[in-house]
Amino acid sequence: MRNSRFPFTVLLLAICGTVAMAQEPRPGLSLLETVHTTLERDPNLAVQQARLESARGSLAIASSQFDPVFTSGLTEVDDRTPLSSTAHQEIRTLQSTVGLSQQLRTGLSIEPQVGIVRSEDVTAGSGAANAGTVTFRLRQPLLRGRGRTATAAGELSAQRELVAAGLDVRHLTAQRLVTVVSQYWTVEATARNLDVLRASEASSRALLENTRKLIAADQVPAAEVVQLEANLAAKESARLGGERQLFTARQDLGREIGLDGAEIARLPLPADPFPAVPPEAVPPAEGAGPFVAAALRQRADLRAARERQTETEILRRAAENALLPQLDLLFSPGYSGLVAGADPASFFSPLYRNVPGASASVALSLAWPLFNRRARGELLQIDASLRQNALAVELIAKAIGANVPAALDAVGRDARQLDKAREAERLFERAVVNEEKKLRAGTSTLLDVISQQDRLTAAQQTVVSAQLALALSLLQLRFETGTLIGEDGGTGEAGSVQVSRLTTLPQVQEERTP
Repeated sequence: MRNSRFPFTVLLLAICGTVAMAQEPRPGLSLLETVHTTLERDPNLAVQQARLESARGSLAIASSQFDPVFTSGLTEVDDRTPLSSTAHQEIRTLQSTVGLSQQLRTGLSIEPQVGIVRSEDVTAGSGAANAGTVTFRLRQPLLRGRGRTATAAGELSAQRELVAAGLDVRHLTAQRLVTVVSQYWTVEATARNLDVLRASEASSRALLENTRKLIAADQVPAAEVVQLEANLAAKESARLGGERQLFTARQDLGREIGLDGAEIARLPLPADPFPAVPPEAVPPAEGAGPFVAAALRQRADLRAARERQTETEILRRAAENALLPQLDLLFSPGYSGLVAGADPASFFSPLYRNVPGASASVALSLAWPLFNRRARGELLQIDASLRQNALAVELIAKAIGANVPAALDAVGRDARQLDKAREAERLFERAVVNEEKKLRAGTSTLLDVISQQDRLTAAQQTVVSAQLALALSLLQLRFETGTLIGEDGGTGEAGSVQVSRLTTLPQVQEERTP
């Protein structure tokens, strides 16, 4: 065997194959495409949309209380009354009514009605008498049912519930985006990690093959091949584990998006690169006040809880009103006319001919439940719901106050961790190169070079892990501050979704104190 330094120049070219792992964007599934597919196919969102439609139906039902109702009737009666054993009297009556009832949101009810009655003694042949009556019945509650807060409480509360249901859709959409986008970045990290493992395996295999050639040329001791074979086996094992992790992550992503098995099998790898945030651009957790204030204004779940609290307050005012007695003022102005004649024109003539003048009636109607246990029970239930809603608002607000600073702190620390991980990667690249120089000088061994290469591979994996952590913490901060989805135009439903809202720091403004 030749007694000389190992000719490792060729070998080190293989060793350094994973020194520069550039994270270039790959063709495949974009983040925005993933989000849009989720919004279209997620059954959880479809269920929440159905609840929103149900809330719209409830509002229509509540508003129907104030729909005008048209009524009409036509009745003909033949009344034959025996006068003796050989004679009888036959009176024919034709009655027609047309009316309209309308309840206003103030509690006032208006019921105009027009009625015409024609009576004719067929037996005597004395002709027909036509009587017409026009009335305007007004009912104004004086205690129970008076005012919009009592009469329109159902409609007002249904309006609030509709807004809250829309906010529920918005919040669930944000939750689903967090889940799906997190899985998207998990697949991206798993794919990047697999690239590192494959490059490491490729360099180990090339090193083993070149070493075998040098052993055959009697330039390297045959014992060197054992540690290289063990190194390659370890790299193959790590690569197989990485492939399994990637397969599982892709399956999870496809399931979260809402794809079936065949579609998941064709699902491409993510195409968008990891987001990047300079550490100096992230405010410290002590400066999270503007972010907390923005979350208290924008978080859909908090807004929905506040809407339901207001909804319950509306129902409570109506329940308090229901404890009062029912005292109504009835005022019925109108007039009547009477015209004789059997022709069609005479039938309608009493409405405008032979009208002696207007008449009116005024009355008070009182209904006073002695115990009124139903109203008292409903008030107790509403008070309990009101306390629950207040606690829900308080719990969500407290959670926001704690979670937003934690999320902001996570972004800052993850950004600094990524910066340090990249620095470590660069230093390990230099360490591998330096170890190569030492090996050429005969002051290092092949095992030392492999050890440095393993450290570089671990550093590259740490960079990928730090990138994933930063992407997830950015996403969580967006969710906690309620800035994951664009403005909704006041509808409360899910607004626009942009890639920038998934990958950047939220822009908040400090509130000015007057």
